[in-house]
Amino acid sequence: MTFYAVDSKRQARRSTGIVNEVFERDGKRKPSETQARDEDTGMPLWAVEVLYRQVAFGRESNTTGTVTVGVPVRPVLGEFAPAAFVGLTVEVRVIRASGSLAESWRAERLADGKPEDKPSNGSASGSGSAGGPGKAAA
Repeated sequence: MTFYAVDSKRQARRSTGIVNEVFERDGKRKPSETQARDEDTGMPLWAVEVLYRQVAFGRESNTTGTVTVGVPVRPVLGEFAPAAFVGLTVEVRVIRASGSLAESWRAERLADGKPEDKPSNGSASGSGSAGGPGKAAA
């Protein structure tokens, strides 16, 4: 799979306020009851719904999508609040049956407003921010 890096600060996104657990899938494409975890960090995965502007065939429109992010607790984002991500990537693939494109967004973590290249209070830069208080992961 090919993933493309996206500068989260140049592609503005707004939260819809909806955050759902990402569930593991069994071999039959049905979600299980177990929350999926990030393969690299082991953190629970969350689907953060965002609104953003896109241009397709010269026409601008707003669209919603979900960004999958692994953080320890459910992120709490206000409705229509800015949503910035660190390590944002997108995979774009063609759906052969319809010829349309499908996007799959992922991020390392939510941005916490601090510079990415400087660790805060002695911790590593990629330690993960949940973007605020929230419900503990299952």
